[in-house]
Amino acid sequence: MEALLIWSLKSSAILAIVFACYYFLFRNNTVFKLRRTLLLLILGLSCLAPLFEVQVSQEEQPVIIQQAAQLKSSTIGQIKLTPTKETAIQPHALPEEQVKTIDWRSVILYAYLIGISVSLALLLFELGKVVYLKFTGSRAPEMGRNVIAHSSITSPFSFNKTIFIPKKHDFSGATWKTISIHEQAHIDKRHSLDLLFARLVQSLFWFNPIIYLLQKDLRTVHEAQADEEVLKNIGFSAYAQTLMQVSLPGYQLPVAHSFAVISSFSKRLKLMKTHRTKLKTTLLSIVAISLFSFGIIGWSSLKGQEEVITGRTESFEKAQTRFKSMIPLLISNKLTPKHQKIMEVIKAENPDKEIRFQYYKESSFKSYYDNFIPQRHPLFTPIMSQSDKEALTRIYLTDSTIINMSENIGMGSDDFTFKYSDFTPDVSDAIKNNVNYIMIYEYIDKPTVYNDSEILNLEEVDQAPIVMGGIENLAKTIALDIKVPEHLDRNKLPENIEFEFVVQGGKSITHINLLNNLKGSDKKNKAYYQFFREVHDDFRMKISSIYPWKRGIKDGKEVLVRMKISIPTKYML
Repeated sequence: MEALLIWSLKSSAILAIVFACYYFLFRNNTVFKLRRTLLLLILGLSCLAPLFEVQVSQEEQPVIIQQAAQLKSSTIGQIKLTPTKETAIQPHALPEEQVKTIDWRSVILYAYLIGISVSLALLLFELGKVVYLKFTGSRAPEMGRNVIAHSSITSPFSFNKTIFIPKKHDFSGATWKTISIHEQAHIDKRHSLDLLFARLVQSLFWFNPIIYLLQKDLRTVHEAQADEEVLKNIGFSAYAQTLMQVSLPGYQLPVAHSFAVISSFSKRLKLMKTHRTKLKTTLLSIVAISLFSFGIIGWSSLKGQEEVITGRTESFEKAQTRFKSMIPLLISNKLTPKHQKIMEVIKAENPDKEIRFQYYKESSFKSYYDNFIPQRHPLFTPIMSQSDKEALTRIYLTDSTIINMSENIGMGSDDFTFKYSDFTPDVSDAIKNNVNYIMIYEYIDKPTVYNDSEILNLEEVDQAPIVMGGIENLAKTIALDIKVPEHLDRNKLPENIEFEFVVQGGKSITHINLLNNLKGSDKKNKAYYQFFREVHDDFRMKISSIYPWKRGIKDGKEVLVRMKISIPTKYML
């Protein structure tokens, strides 16, 4: 839908420019058949012009010119990222306040779509009214085979192949002859199809005032063509008199051609008396508008192509930068021949276990995994030697695997393809700086826990969860690292800010809830609850970055345990 909006904006701009040129050159031209053709061409070309694409040389563009944003999992090997479940703070007294922002892009899109719907609904209503008049009216064979009379009609008009007249009419023979010639001209020239086409385009360009001016001029041309047919058989004075007799100030159905309405009466008479435009003037005007129109369309197509190329080039550069930043993560799914043999030996000794490996930068990882990471049991943890790093580097740089990435830009997306050898220095540096240790470990897919969905209370377990350094020191650390905002009254703060949470193990806690319930209205305590959120965020940040947890134990099995932490406000700065 966004693509439709962008297309309509571009088409509307072209329509406005080309119609302005047409109006300047042809507003007084009396070659009405030509004017009708030009107006329909302007409508058609304005709709199609944004779809034109002029091919230009791209020799200087990168060989890989597609777009990026997400790696396709099929090309990343064994990398699996499992996000940690997050639960937002939920104070008892005040629900979490969400920041409300207006998405103006969506608002504009919805307004545009509503405008299209309303415009199309009006068109269907108008067509429905014509159908209603046709099937509820009575035929008037004495007036013609295609004439329908209806009591709701006040002035003659035609649509498609039917002429509609008032049921109680008093047209004389001469008057009816004039009306029938005029309306039959509309029918023979299929003017109704022009109006329907223009109305459909109007539904897409409803916000552009130029479309309404074009429709008005198209209707004027239609009437002028029909008037020309009448004047071939009837004199100007007699025709003008008939128009004056039949003209009414009534409503003109937009999709039909009324014989005469007062609003257009004087303009039609003026056009009938206007001298014929010279052929030379018409030809010069045709050449001018043709050159101008194709120039505008060509310029817009080239500019659009240039914007696409520029955008794709910028996207490619962003994709390169992003791929480089991801290399330390990507160099984690291959083993050197030496470590592959070790892996096979360990797998042979543990045939019923799932054996995996992982590289590390720091040497402190083993104790962390031994004590705090559930589901992993280290089996082999050596240092990566210089020769090991060189061997691993060669493996990646000779790997022919194509890594595909995609990224959204504007309204669409493209693909980029990369190989490790395209980034030789980056791969080499990443392995040199980040692959210092390797751990081969047993992965326990189903840890020995009671039930992941069962959460026990502290008094129900044999061994409570343990956080590095102890929960009291963690609470004190959080308090010492928090500054109370100056606009808060410290005397109104509780002695402890308390949270309830569930220990998942490692750097993961979930189901965090604020236990403090302040006296007074939510509005009055809003600033204090916002401060509690800051404490909550600091608490979660310290768990995810510094303070890992061991799970609780029940009957020798790991279990999920609900805990409580009390953060003393007296230590806060």
